[in-house]
Amino acid sequence: MAISIRSLPLNALRSFDAAARHLSFVAAAEELSVTPAAVSAQIRRLEEWVGAPLFLRGHRSIALSLVGARLAPRLTTVFLDMERLLTEAADIDADTLQVSTVQSFAGKWIAPRIASFLAQHPALQVRVVGEDRQVDLHRDTVDVALRYGDGGYGDLHSEQIAPAIAFPVCSPELAARYPDPAAIPASLLLRDESSLVAPGLPTWEAWLGAAGVDRRLDLGGVLFRNGHMALAAALAGQGFALGLSPLVDADLAAGRLVRPYELSLESPFGFWFVCRAERLAEPKITAFRNWLLEEAQP
Repeated sequence: MAISIRSLPLNALRSFDAAARHLSFVAAAEELSVTPAAVSAQIRRLEEWVGAPLFLRGHRSIALSLVGARLAPRLTTVFLDMERLLTEAADIDADTLQVSTVQSFAGKWIAPRIASFLAQHPALQVRVVGEDRQVDLHRDTVDVALRYGDGGYGDLHSEQIAPAIAFPVCSPELAARYPDPAAIPASLLLRDESSLVAPGLPTWEAWLGAAGVDRRLDLGGVLFRNGHMALAAALAGQGFALGLSPLVDADLAAGRLVRPYELSLESPFGFWFVCRAERLAEPKITAFRNWLLEEAQP
């Protein structure tokens, strides 16, 4: 039986697609910028339209039903085809390079260097998006991602740009005032949540412990959402940030920040160039990759 496109519950289909990929109404709601209740309502609407349950609902989990498991991958393919069609129709693919990266890498590494890439490729327009969420290169309209991570990116092509080395940084004035790290007030130790996303990442607790300083850091102070904010505060003389090389290299070279103590910690994460494997040979992606790796040379 032919079905008119006018009768298709498109919002319900989008909600189902997101929930099926995440196996979570909450995660689907975050992706679609709606509430979990709205996602649940849309999926129930679709189930009524199909005439069969699409999920098996547990106490705190969901799983695809037989009908849902049959529908989900084909629907995802349809949405991907629609996205690619719209991108081609907008004619922005060949001369626009969209790069997603964390804010700290965008501001501290890409922004001071990007003019040299544009000088080599004046016909390209580069859009750099600094965001802390990890984009989906199979779904989002992003060509390249520059990630701070462990390099485990599945079927994506990935190459390490640089390792990450952590050590304290601060203004020259604060360095002169606190030659002994044990004397730094807890309120001047600028912390950031990005160091808490995975076990083993460099933190103030880890650095102080390696330095032989027994300190409690759960009293007072400030916790920033990301390292970019902590570095901005350190540049303003507000305290000591746990900086990452290569992100702080330019500020150190210019004297805006100093490294008051020699001890450093190597992060299990590094900075990575990531793209879809089948797109690596595209001229704009190849050009950006080659420029990036050349710029990253010591």
